[in-house]
Amino acid sequence: MNPGKTLRLRRIFSRGRVLIAASGTLAGEPLQRVRLAARAGVDAVVLTPGMLESVAEDAGLLSVILRIEGGPSHSQLLSVEAALASGADAVVVDAAIGPAAFARVAEDSTRLGMPLFVETGPPDWSAAARLAADFGADAVIAPPAAAGPEYRLLARSTGKPCLVKVEEPGYPEALLPRLAGLIEAGAQGLVLADPKFLEPPLVTAIHALVHQGVSAAEAVSLAVSAVERD
Repeated sequence: MNPGKTLRLRRIFSRGRVLIAASGTLAGEPLQRVRLAARAGVDAVVLTPGMLESVAEDAGLLSVILRIEGGPSHSQLLSVEAALASGADAVVVDAAIGPAAFARVAEDSTRLGMPLFVETGPPDWSAAARLAADFGADAVIAPPAAAGPEYRLLARSTGKPCLVKVEEPGYPEALLPRLAGLIEAGAQGLVLADPKFLEPPLVTAIHALVHQGVSAAEAVSLAVSAVERD
């Protein structure tokens, strides 16, 4: 692997598993939420180019994963060179950008030493994830599919980490056991995609699940007791 990729991935995964705040988590007030994510022990944030310009000075030790595609059909594509110049630690694209665009991004990412994250979705996320991993993705972001063990199988068969994107916060008593189950099933990190995930009692409990190895029951107790104290 390109030494640049190795070093950047080591920063993002410095604690083994990774906790990431997606750009949707920062919606509305990105500056305040980036600061909140940094204080909460989140490892990385997914930012759009516009977001990065407005929050760069407040990102602290957070790794930055820059989303370089956008638009209704993912047709707006920022170059990997531009992402590298912005100081990003990695780039992320949706698998739906299509094979030609993906091949170009993967080739540029390898040449420039920039880690490439690829986000996949239903209906056949597993096949898309394997294809992306085979052709240059360094990490795959998958939906919280029912077939949880496929996360571990994907990591074993491709050698690439599988992260799970979680979009529905819900009550801690239901949410935290579900997140614990995803980790136990082989997910090597969580990508949080709703602003409510960064509310202090909840993000503290999620952080404990990902980085402190607490049980689901302990995480629920942590979140509930924090709410009761408030």
